Amino acid sequence: MPKTARTALKQAALPLEVHASGDPWQPSGDEVATVPLPNDVIITKVEGPYTERDRKLWAFLVAAVWDDLLTTRIHEIKISKINSIFKELGGDTSPSWIWESARRLSRTIIEWAEGADGSRIKAGEVDGVSNLLNARISKEARATGYLQFEIPAILSEVIRKPCYFSRLRIHFMIGLSGKYAVTLYMLLESVANRQTPVLDVELSQLRQWLKVPEGKLNRWVDIKRFILEPALKQINDNLDAAGFSVVMDTFKESRAVDRVRFTLTKTAGRLADEKALKPQTFEQPKAADHSGALRLPTSAYEQAKKVAPGLDVYYLETEWRSWLTNKPQPNNPAGSFIGFCRSKYQGKRSP
Repeated sequence: MPKTARTALKQAALPLEVHASGDPWQPSGDEVATVPLPNDVIITKVEGPYTERDRKLWAFLVAAVWDDLLTTRIHEIKISKINSIFKELGGDTSPSWIWESARRLSRTIIEWAEGADGSRIKAGEVDGVSNLLNARISKEARATGYLQFEIPAILSEVIRKPCYFSRLRIHFMIGLSGKYAVTLYMLLESVANRQTPVLDVELSQLRQWLKVPEGKLNRWVDIKRFILEPALKQINDNLDAAGFSVVMDTFKESRAVDRVRFTLTKTAGRLADEKALKPQTFEQPKAADHSGALRLPTSAYEQAKKVAPGLDVYYLETEWRSWLTNKPQPNNPAGSFIGFCRSKYQGKRSP
């Protein structure tokens, strides 16, 4: 391969800068306000007193200071201005919650495990660790009426140049109600831009991601009634704001629900918005389009899970499609995909 081609390929694999869209200070603006956050930062290990409201505030603050993340260390925003957005979208009327949320965010630690070239790191390895926020919350600081905060520099670099990211709709997320709705929405957005927008997860893993307390909501019927159905209703009842619809399917093991599958369908409005965003954003190279011939049947995913137990086959699908770029179309796409997953699993087990 010529040196110039190798250089271009290497550069294409590196994380590229993406951009926020819209104005987070205008909930009723013509353009949807979004913030791209790294998938691994959203769904990997999070430790600390991280509530649904904290998730909303942190994402909003990141969006509000997006352009200055890499150039300004300390940001300053008027508390009443922040609260006015949350109040308009159904939040508290008193701004005191913002100070307490900032305290919790400063005590919340996250880890991410995604290599600089977009590849997954071996299980158990960590690429980075950080708290989510640093803030001045003293009595004197509160008296000024301004929140002074910083997003740690290392984390800011990951945010501005993610390998894989979810484009969260800020105002829709702020308006969600319920203890688990925000987290579920973030999880769904993490798969929304996949070739196959499906989140297929074991019930035990879903409980961990949603941070359902041990000993609470142990029965599937309770998880469905008190967590999933209310959250999905908010999405499916407000498709224009959410940007997609969701269908939930369940799968049983020994007569008990063992796994849940969420299938997303983007709205026409969202597809138009994303088309308009393309000139402004840098996305991962896309696999060759073989005119729909590479659509995989459901059975292919089931078989892939058998040959690559414990691996995320939907993530592997994105790797498989990238691997196929500029290669001849396989005669048996399902067999090619299953074989790819098998080799990835065998490679993971190799010393």
